[in-house]
Amino acid sequence: MQKLRRLLPLAALGVLVLVVAAGCGGGGNKSSTSGGASTTGKTGGTVTILDSAGSVDSLDPGYWYYQTDYEELGQTTQRWLYSWKPDGTTPTPDIAQGLPQVSDGGKTLTIKIKSGIKYSAPLANRTVKAADIKYALERCFLPQVGNGYALAYYSDITGAKDVASGKASEVSGITAPDDTTLVIKLDKPVGVLATGAALGLPCTAPVPKDYAAKYDKGKTSTYGEHQVFTGPYMIEGAGSGTVPSSGYQPAKSITLVRNPSWDKSTDFKPAYFDKIIIKNGSDVSVAARQVLAGQSLMSGDSAVPPPAILKEGLTTKKSQFQISPSGGIRYIALNTTVKPLDNANFRKAIVAVTDRDALRQTRGGTAVGSVANHFIPPDMPGFNEAGGNAGPGFDFYQNPKGDLALAQSYLKKAGYSTGKYTGPALLMVADNQSPAKETAEAFQQQLAQIGIKVNLREVPHATMIGKFCGTPKQKVAICPNLGWGKDFFDAQSMVDPIFNGKNIVQSGNVNTAQATYPKFNAAMDKAEELTDPTQRAQAWGQIDKDVTGQAYYVVWLWDNEVNYTSTNVKGVQNSFNGQAWDLTFSSLK
Repeated sequence: MQKLRRLLPLAALGVLVLVVAAGCGGGGNKSSTSGGASTTGKTGGTVTILDSAGSVDSLDPGYWYYQTDYEELGQTTQRWLYSWKPDGTTPTPDIAQGLPQVSDGGKTLTIKIKSGIKYSAPLANRTVKAADIKYALERCFLPQVGNGYALAYYSDITGAKDVASGKASEVSGITAPDDTTLVIKLDKPVGVLATGAALGLPCTAPVPKDYAAKYDKGKTSTYGEHQVFTGPYMIEGAGSGTVPSSGYQPAKSITLVRNPSWDKSTDFKPAYFDKIIIKNGSDVSVAARQVLAGQSLMSGDSAVPPPAILKEGLTTKKSQFQISPSGGIRYIALNTTVKPLDNANFRKAIVAVTDRDALRQTRGGTAVGSVANHFIPPDMPGFNEAGGNAGPGFDFYQNPKGDLALAQSYLKKAGYSTGKYTGPALLMVADNQSPAKETAEAFQQQLAQIGIKVNLREVPHATMIGKFCGTPKQKVAICPNLGWGKDFFDAQSMVDPIFNGKNIVQSGNVNTAQATYPKFNAAMDKAEELTDPTQRAQAWGQIDKDVTGQAYYVVWLWDNEVNYTSTNVKGVQNSFNGQAWDLTFSSLK
C-alpha cells in the first residue's frame, strides 16, 4: 500500500521449510501454523509491538503508504471512507454509508457519509463533514505531503492534475454539496474508484481544512504532528493539539490509547485492546525471544527470528506462529535514467544472470515464497493471464538459477563485444539489516560474473527508501531491497503505481526504475477505465507481460508473511495489508 509499501523482511531460515514448505512452495496456497481465523476477542489489556526496522515513516495520514504505517497508525487511529475487514477482499463502508453510486456513464460518483462521527480533541465538538474528505483528497496531491499513490488512482478526477501541477489549490471535480454528500466527477470512468477499492486508502481519512491548512504550508507538512483522530485509538497526549514525546518518539516508540470521541456503534472494528505500545530499536534476536517467551507481546516490522530461535519456537511453541502468502513481491529496481541501464538489453543481461533462487535462499528458501517471474502474484486477478507460475515466457527469466551465457549474449547486444561490462561502477543502495543486506551482497556477487561492479552503500531501511531509492535526484542506479504489496485486490495496484510514467514524483517516488514508455502508459490508462472483472484481469495481465519484457526490475520472490505472538495474545492478520497484524481485531486471550 507505498510509496513503496514496506514488505517486511523475512529471515534466512531453512528450518521453516520443514514446517510450511508444503503449503507455501507454490506461492498460491495459504498456510498457517495457527488457527487465526476467528476475529472474536476479549476486550481490555495492553499489548506491546516490538519493531526493529524503524516503525512508521510518518505521522501524516496523507503520506501513509507502508505496511507498517497502515498496521500501526492507519487502521488504528483513523477511519477512511472505506476500510477492510481482516479477510475481506472488497472494501467495507466505514465513514461512507455505502459503496459509491455511479452515474453519467461511470464519470460521476456520489458517496453518502455517516453523520455524527467525531474528531478527537482539540476538535472533540466537531463531526466529520464531506468537505473534510474533499480536503483530505486534495492535500494528497501537495508535494509537501509526499503521497505515493494519488497520481496512480486519483489523477482522472476532474481538476486533480491542476492541483498536482500547482495550477490550482482545489480539485474542481470533488464537491461537497452538503455535510453528508461527497461528489466526485471524473474525466473518464475509473474502475477502482467505482468499486470503492481505491477509496479504501488513507487519503480518504478526513482532514478539516480550516484546522490543517496552516500546517500544510511550507516545504514539508507538519499536520501529522497536530492531527485529529477519528479511529478507535489516538496517540497518547495528542489531544492538546500537538503530539508529545510521551506519545511518539520517531523511530523509538508510539503509545496508542483509546480515543474518547470514537463511537463503537458506528464502526465495524471491535478495538479490543485498551492500550497499544509500539517499541522500536530492539535487536531482532532479542525481540524474538522476548515475544515468544514473554506475555502480551507481538512481532513487529522486523525479520523473523534467527534459525536457532525459530527452530526452538516451532518445536515447542508452534501455535504462536502465523504464516501466510503476503500477496506481495520482492524485486530489484534498475534505474532507467542512469546509463547504461537505459539500454533494455543491458537490463535483460542483469535479469538473466540473476540467480533468483539464491536470493530466495538468503531469506529462507522455499518456505518464504516462490521464485517470481512477473509482477502480479498468485491469487490475484491477472496472475494467470500474465502467464501464471510459468511466467510470460521471456528467456531471461527462464532459469531461476540464472544463465550466464544468455546474460553475456544480451551484453553483446548492448554493445559490449566481450560479453562483459567494462564501464564505471554503479551506485547500489541497500538495506543494512539482515537478511536484506545478505540479499544485496549476493546480488552484488552475481553482477560481478558479467563484469558489473557496484559501489554498495548499506543504510537503514528508512534512509534507503526516503533519502535514496524514493528520491530520483539521487540517481541511485540499483536498489536491491524493494518490495511491493497490493494496494487492494486488483491487478492495477500491483502494476500501475510502479510502471506508469505519470506516477514519477520527486519525493516518495515508487516508480523507482523511472519506467515510462508511451505505449505502456496508454495501455494502463485505458485499462484503468474497465469495470468488468474479466476484462480487467485480461488487460492488466497483458500489461504485466509487456512491462516484464522490458526488464525495468528484476522480480525474484512472491513472498510470505511470518508473524508470531506471546502465548496470551490472539493475533489476527489482515489480508488487505499483506497479512500484517490487524491491531483492531487482535486481542489478549
